[in-house]
Amino acid sequence: MGKQVVIIGAGIGGITTAINLAQKGFSVKILEKNSFAGGRCGVMTHQGHRFDTGATLLMMREVYETTYNNIGKKLGEELELFRMDPIYRIFFQNGKDLRFTSDLARMRTQLEAFEKGSFNRFVRYMNVGMKAYKLGMKHIIDRNFSHFLQFFNLKNLFVLHQVKALHNHYRYTGKYFKNPDLRAAFTFQNIYVGQDPYKASAVFSMLPFLELTEGVWYPKGGMGQVTKNLLDIAQEHGVSISYGCAVKEIQTEGRRVLGVTTEKGESISADIVVNNADLPYAYSELLPEKRMKKKMKNMKYACSAILFHWGTDCTFEGLEQHNVFVAKNLKKGLMAIFEGGDMPDDFSFYLHAPGKTDPTVAPKGEDSVSIIVPVANLEKQVYNMDELATQLRTAIFKRLEQEGIADFESHIKFEKIFSQESWKDNFNLYHGATFGSLSHNLLQMGYMRPHNQHKKYKNLFFVGGSTHPGNGAPMALISAKLTTEKILKGYGTN
Repeated sequence: MGKQVVIIGAGIGGITTAINLAQKGFSVKILEKNSFAGGRCGVMTHQGHRFDTGATLLMMREVYETTYNNIGKKLGEELELFRMDPIYRIFFQNGKDLRFTSDLARMRTQLEAFEKGSFNRFVRYMNVGMKAYKLGMKHIIDRNFSHFLQFFNLKNLFVLHQVKALHNHYRYTGKYFKNPDLRAAFTFQNIYVGQDPYKASAVFSMLPFLELTEGVWYPKGGMGQVTKNLLDIAQEHGVSISYGCAVKEIQTEGRRVLGVTTEKGESISADIVVNNADLPYAYSELLPEKRMKKKMKNMKYACSAILFHWGTDCTFEGLEQHNVFVAKNLKKGLMAIFEGGDMPDDFSFYLHAPGKTDPTVAPKGEDSVSIIVPVANLEKQVYNMDELATQLRTAIFKRLEQEGIADFESHIKFEKIFSQESWKDNFNLYHGATFGSLSHNLLQMGYMRPHNQHKKYKNLFFVGGSTHPGNGAPMALISAKLTTEKILKGYGTN
């Protein structure tokens, strides 16, 4: 029997790491606190409706292709994927809208209607995004850093300059677009990783580039199908998974970990422990070190979100599958999200309505609508949830009616809500920070992001959004690859 590996948490990073290691002869056991796998890439069902618990779209398809190739599978044979085009419809408060599409002729017509000459500048901006992506992947994202000088050297400083990492994203888009609606359209993607577009690095220009070139895809059945498929593959390789098995402590002795203790008092020995729980939670709650607990408190965290799941008795004309509603005063809304304070009645939100694309998500002719409203995390603001939910609902229905989608509320059969506390309690996300939870500022990227191998306990590893390389499902898959490389370097093939 190979070396014993215990993985804490069944997110897609943890499951993929389990597959990678099981293929190399390790004996792998996953411990999951919830009754389901996937974390923020899971599924919730109610009355015949199915909702994604977090991620609703598949970006960076190349990362998924590589992940599946590495485990001896073909992505296209394992999942039925549909390319979304338009990717989403962006609604502005002035009555205008933009369908974000890879159809360049259509994009030209739309952009020129907003701002004369903007299409040619858009093409140049896409080139900036392409450079940020390709250089960023090679030198920063898709690689491990073993020591300081691998990251901080003249070559990488030049790369950081080339990818515009030292530029402010919103200000940088001003070089290409003067129209505030267009600047919002090409920067709101920062919120995918819990970042304020007004403060984020311009390296995130790669996000709209990736959307419009590699495309945005949707797996039939939702993003939870990615988790389900990976779980099936893991079980093919003998990986065991225990649900309802929360870990209370990572056992340590000297410079090693010995295994874990569960909330039920069970002691499970391991040669290697891989933590797929939120990293700040692990350092603060599962490990004994006071210094790292203090460090976690001083780090910067992503925003939280209020998530409404609404089962509706119909689908809605005028909505694409992915829709973004931009506030009139975007900056004011973002200040409340990232600095705290009362939420304004005019705020930005995302609406996912997959029913017309994928009839399997709801009973015939119905839909499973999800609304994501970014809000401050618990460190910045603690809301009265009943009052906030009422305020948000009222504003959302008003905005939908303003955009020609009348009587939306009357078609809602039931509602399920995720609050700041829900993210914290269900997924152990520090401060209820939905997107990560660690933010992606420059001092928390690359070598400066918490490492995927513990500095003291050399047989303790980390995988997921709050370690290198960062937040989001594709980054979790890359994290699994990098963490596996670290483990195999130290322990080889069993």
